[in-house]
Amino acid sequence: MLGKKLSYGDTIGIIAPASFADIKKLNSAKKNLEELGFKVEVGESTKSKWFTFSGTDEIRANDINKFFNNPKIDAIITMRGGYGSIKLLDKIDYEIIKNNPKIFVGYSDITTLHTAIFNKTGLLTFHGPMATSNFSKEINEFTLKSFLQTLMHPKEEFYLKNPTGEELKIISEGKNSGKIIGGNLITLISNIGTEYDFDYNDKILFIEDIGEVTYKVDRALAQLKNIGVFSKVNGIIIGDFNDCKKDCEDSLTLFETFQHYFANLNIPVICNLKSGHCEPMVTLPLGANCEIDTYNKTIKILEKVVK
Repeated sequence: MLGKKLSYGDTIGIIAPASFADIKKLNSAKKNLEELGFKVEVGESTKSKWFTFSGTDEIRANDINKFFNNPKIDAIITMRGGYGSIKLLDKIDYEIIKNNPKIFVGYSDITTLHTAIFNKTGLLTFHGPMATSNFSKEINEFTLKSFLQTLMHPKEEFYLKNPTGEELKIISEGKNSGKIIGGNLITLISNIGTEYDFDYNDKILFIEDIGEVTYKVDRALAQLKNIGVFSKVNGIIIGDFNDCKKDCEDSLTLFETFQHYFANLNIPVICNLKSGHCEPMVTLPLGANCEIDTYNKTIKILEKVVK
């Protein structure tokens, strides 16, 4: 299920499902998006604060339901990540989303929402830039180009390409295809065993993270291995793992950790796609059919991601 493509003059709704953000950053993001040629409407959650959250669970969940149900809102961008999205999953009206499919963008803690929305509705969503995290300052040229091309110009097929100088690395050779699922690794783990988790069979798993020492990354990967994820998926894309350092001198490095889990899998595993907590960043369509080809070092999207 696809949302309508984004066009200049469309209204972008900004909601805050997780942690609160500086109102000045929100206003800057709104101004920058308007200068790009879009109208912007902000939800009640963006101006609310309840402890560390952008309002109560009810306020944040209501914004999701309202903005999907509002025909004047053409696309939804989340304000920021942090923590709190998982508390909303049982308060979201998935029938509203199913009946009003539209572009939904975010990353980090928003992984929980991508997971639940795809599992409950089949809607393709986007692991991409957020309002105060990316649009509140001078927007990175590559990040903006990837965002606009992906959401505004539907193509039957296209490649996910890194910025110049950032080469994809191969951990396990192969060529395979499947629907992309995943997002932030540590957040992804929190949905395991719930009704909101993925069916991992024949999928392409995407993972990224920030600021986690290597033993925590190792523990999360061990959990995925122990529930059989790596034997079910058709391939793995490793995104940006910003500031994920060794916790002590004797620890495995991040790349050694990836090699430990993935080098002997009989599926393609490709590393260093610049999507995650990074600038510049690739906008990644979650739920889209894609092909990993390690022999040519390519990641190709095999279908339109907006209509």
